[in-house]
Amino acid sequence: MAAPRVFISSTYYDLKHVRNDLADFVRSLGYTPVMHDKGGVAYTQTDTIEDSCYNELTNCDIVVCVIGNRFGAKAAGSDYSITMEELKTAIKNKKKIYIFVAKDVFIENRTYLENKDNGGFKPAFADDIRIHEFIEELKNSIKNNPIEPFETTEDIISSLRNQFAGLFQNLLAREASLTDSKTAYDLQETTDSFKDLLAEFKKDSDDLLSAFEGTILTTNNTVRYLRKKLGMKRSMFVATDFDSLLEFLGVLGFGDDEADAEEAVYRYSRVVAGRKEVLSLSPELFDFDDDGILVRHSVSDIEDMIEFEEDLMDGELPF
Repeated sequence: MAAPRVFISSTYYDLKHVRNDLADFVRSLGYTPVMHDKGGVAYTQTDTIEDSCYNELTNCDIVVCVIGNRFGAKAAGSDYSITMEELKTAIKNKKKIYIFVAKDVFIENRTYLENKDNGGFKPAFADDIRIHEFIEELKNSIKNNPIEPFETTEDIISSLRNQFAGLFQNLLAREASLTDSKTAYDLQETTDSFKDLLAEFKKDSDDLLSAFEGTILTTNNTVRYLRKKLGMKRSMFVATDFDSLLEFLGVLGFGDDEADAEEAVYRYSRVVAGRKEVLSLSPELFDFDDDGILVRHSVSDIEDMIEFEEDLMDGELPF
């Protein structure tokens, strides 16, 4: 009888004892733990060790991702770490996922969310700001996979024990419901319901995947600065290139405005409550490097490449 395969994903050196304890717990349930450092990954001569881990993850049933204080090894050709890419692979392949974040990082993420627009936020517990950026994206995107804080390995094990028990109970309830179906009509109705649930799950998964396939982490400084200038406190938007940004500005009522050719900027304006708002953008905002990857600008650079002005319209009194 095949046992469920549980992929355990985390940075290696700082969370080695957590990985080992989780593997022991998974074995105690009769399941099979899969970790790259314990021989659970099948390596090939054609794939890198990193790619072999991603491939092996697609053959697992459950993914447990533990995010600690360290960013870990950077993934090849990506701004993410290998652990983050493993989680992205799990999401893309619609795996059952359980995410746990070190409690100090989990709490600090709230401070990061409150202060990220101020610029220059320096985390005290996470060793890389990209950890907080990634957790923010998970919170905004993942709906059906809770993100839980932990202090000890036992916190993770206790939560997983309850979650696995809930999965088993849910499976038993579904099987009992199917057994009680007396007619072909009842069975068809149940099948149609499952199809609707699967279609909704696929749509949510595709939406999440498209968000991760974009350039959220690469462009967040630019987008964040524009949100602040435009007074967007709660709304979010993603701009993967200059055309998509202009399309969004058009929705907000900004139209082309004449600009001095010597300024080398694009200028857009709109009229709001008798005031003319002018937004000047440098084309350098969406420069790509030699590898075709969008250039990540610092906050100070962006301030030099974006200007926002407000002028009182002619004939309007300033009171």
